[in-house]
Amino acid sequence: MPAAKKNSKNNNENNTNIEDLEGISVEEAFKRVDDVISAMQEDDITLEESFHKYKEGIDLLKFAGTMIDRVEKEALKISEDGELEVFEDEE
Repeated sequence: MPAAKKNSKNNNENNTNIEDLEGISVEEAFKRVDDVISAMQEDDITLEESFHKYKEGIDLLKFAGTMIDRVEKEALKISEDGELEVFEDEE
């Protein structure tokens, strides 16, 4: 039973939480996704580890998507008179 606790602890250490991602760049998030993909392609990865890596990759992609959405919403557009204006969503 102690081995299960150890694995559970290791899995918690490897999990990526959104709070852990605050302050990293989109580029860093994508680099970490590449690292996750590389880890999942290893021959000796267990099924449980691959599930945790998959979740980590999904969390990283969600974070990157949120960051990209934020930048898109803050993007500037050029008005007819050549002035920069904050892009406003017209939904």
